[in-house]
Amino acid sequence: MQGVGSVLSIDAKFRGELSTDGSISVNGQFEGKLIAKGEVVISPSGHVIGEVFARSVIISGKVDGHIHAKENIELLKTGRVHGDISGGSIVLEDGSFYQGKVKVASAPEEKPEEFPPAEV
Repeated sequence: MQGVGSVLSIDAKFRGELSTDGSISVNGQFEGKLIAKGEVVISPSGHVIGEVFARSVIISGKVDGHIHAKENIELLKTGRVHGDISGGSIVLEDGSFYQGKVKVASAPEEKPEEFPPAEV
């Protein structure tokens, strides 16, 4: 990670759609659609309810919803996911919890699906 440009702090709650050209760290509660061209980091105190679209996603908190990554998804030992995940590579660390369907890109020449446009 090159550096997080946006942060949802531990005491913050956000509901709706959030889009960023960079990376974001979710330390509080997010409900809705999160779209990042960079990396999404969900900290141990972070909780996402909804969908995440990003280049890569690192989860050490909780996600109730679907995760779509163009590159990689890492579910760390404190991470909990209830929902479907899809990405180029998926790493589940020992001790993590995951319940849902998994889709891994089967060939590097496949073009990853584009992110949905942000609603204005």
